[in-house]
Amino acid sequence: MDKNRLDNAARGVTVDKNGKEFAFTSPFPGMHVYDNVWPNSMDFFNETLKKEFWEKHEGNNNYSPWVREDFFDNVEYTRENGKQSDTCWVYSYPEANEAFKGPINSYLWHWNLDPKSRESLRISRFSNGEWFGAHSDDTFATPRTVSMVYYPNDDYEGGELEFIHFGVTIKPKAGQLFVFPSSYAYEHRITEITGGNPRWTVVSFFFFGTQEETALRRLGVEFPYKPNFVDLF
Repeated sequence: MDKNRLDNAARGVTVDKNGKEFAFTSPFPGMHVYDNVWPNSMDFFNETLKKEFWEKHEGNNNYSPWVREDFFDNVEYTRENGKQSDTCWVYSYPEANEAFKGPINSYLWHWNLDPKSRESLRISRFSNGEWFGAHSDDTFATPRTVSMVYYPNDDYEGGELEFIHFGVTIKPKAGQLFVFPSSYAYEHRITEITGGNPRWTVVSFFFFGTQEETALRRLGVEFPYKPNFVDLF
């Protein structure tokens, strides 16, 4: 890493290739947390998203139908390796892309990463009693390099994000964007939601492979969903 990037990190900022700065905190190496990324995003969720697909569920060209995820990697789920949530893939939402592209591109520039594709945005809703067991985001069929998770709300109980190998547990704040490597060292889990409103997240992943190369990895692998691969921000 060149001296400018090291100096920027010491000041707590990443800088995109156009010179725009984005402040971040780092709970541990490789993890960047950006605050106030998408102001009033819950208004967007409550109005646009509820109107368009939380009630209809059938999907269209911009988003997938609802998927109920009660399993993990095609094995019977447990509290240790399972997941319970509702998920939908959003293929085109310019407002979300505009909010995320600055900090995301500055993170990639900071770490000298040049991904070729990303997954479409995934919106998940974890309701009371639901959870996500320990997992890393990078697998053979999903060779992910960088993970991003956005948190539009924090008015729920439980739902902490635990990074197992770093011994760090975080309760994300509304408006925060977490960006981190997808590899095994960053294995994480979401603790059970125990009260309050549902826990919402917006997730995407970045790949070094092209959309076509990544899709080939998935041939012959059964998935409960078919996320699209889309252009970078």
